[in-house]
Amino acid sequence: MDARESLEKEAVALRARLAEIETSISRLEDDGVAASAVDVSSDDCAIPDRPRKRMSSKSPESLSKDEVSRYSRQMLVPEIGKLGQLALRRARVLVVGAGGLGCPALSYLAGAGVGTIGIADPDTVSISNLPRQTLYTLASVGMLKVDAAVTELRLRNPNVRYFGLPHEINSHNAFEILRKYDVVLDCSDTPSSRYLLGDVSRILNIPLIFAAALRSEAQLTVFNVGLAGPCYRCLFPSPPAVIQACSDAGVLGPVVGVAGVLQALEAIKLITGNLATSDEELPRVMTLFSGIHGTPWRTIRIRKRNPNCITCGENPQISEQLITSGEYQYVTFCGMSPELYPTISDSHSISVDALHEARSTSHILLDVRDRGQFAIASLQGSVNLPLSDILSGSADPKLRQILNQSELNSNPVYVICRFGNDSRTAVKILAEKYGIEAFNVVGGLTSWTENVDDSFPMY
Repeated sequence: MDARESLEKEAVALRARLAEIETSISRLEDDGVAASAVDVSSDDCAIPDRPRKRMSSKSPESLSKDEVSRYSRQMLVPEIGKLGQLALRRARVLVVGAGGLGCPALSYLAGAGVGTIGIADPDTVSISNLPRQTLYTLASVGMLKVDAAVTELRLRNPNVRYFGLPHEINSHNAFEILRKYDVVLDCSDTPSSRYLLGDVSRILNIPLIFAAALRSEAQLTVFNVGLAGPCYRCLFPSPPAVIQACSDAGVLGPVVGVAGVLQALEAIKLITGNLATSDEELPRVMTLFSGIHGTPWRTIRIRKRNPNCITCGENPQISEQLITSGEYQYVTFCGMSPELYPTISDSHSISVDALHEARSTSHILLDVRDRGQFAIASLQGSVNLPLSDILSGSADPKLRQILNQSELNSNPVYVICRFGNDSRTAVKILAEKYGIEAFNVVGGLTSWTENVDDSFPMY
């Protein structure tokens, strides 16, 4: 075969490939805007704003042979059928958080054939994610979660348009991003993110499917559906007094997986018209799941829209302008301001390198993490004195003993925790309530692993 014949053969192959791409584009056209399913973009701005009209299952569109084969099992379900599958293909779903909740939700949304999926998460994959975040492997460690997730999902279903957002959704960009989607899944893990998503989705009238999991418990609720449907702030007008994250309190992988799967199911029901939306239909509920204790499944009825809600009530106070201007501070509202942790002077702070040197001399090292974390890993010779015990006063006898030992032997007292935050609080209380001069270990055990001993496990 000469060079000319080789070039002609290559040209034929390229034309055939181009025809396939054009067919895919034609099939995926949505209200006159086309996007290729074989080209994954990480620029969310490429997605046009969602249509003003409501989602409809009526369409003259057809399904390709591949789609019929791929989605046949779910189309055999009477509540889905061909019309439901077409509705899924037209739908745009945003998943905020690609962690323990987001991974199973994304797997089933992509598998179901949701046409456009946005994934928002600024984090990278760590080895501690792997037991419960099912889209990632050891090869994913260090990668942006959105990149690793899109790579895996594309292998499972290349017919879906994936848009990765490797940055945090905040007050300044939330409206621009959310208004491009039909449904939002809140798979985040901080109260400030939940209130932001709750407010913005309500103002834009976008259904919000919320879930949360901690330790062995999970909960799920669908917000912003129907005229009387409550928003997130209707149900939770104030943040919890004590804020715990999975990274501190822990979570079981199967528990958070159950919650993520239920989020995907609720999204599919909503898109295909199988979720009750009228105010006269099924009562609105919160689903509770317990993986270890008590009854595994419970539902509790939740109230309708709160007329006094500051987001969607009769006299709303939260507006798009208030949020985008940054005037409303979600972090402050949720009590997550850095001022929660007292400022410790340099004279009462010690670096992990200095602590490493000081450990060769007599000293007292207090570890103020909870007992469960202390049992996972601790520095040799450290004494566990949980901050919760110090705050409640139950640590008084032990602290009196430490005080006597410190005064008797002139031993310096160092205080350490996981990140160097709780230890600051402990240092202040030790000084003010017990008269113990203590030194905060800056950066805590995380900094110890990074700068002193990389064999110490980071969790």
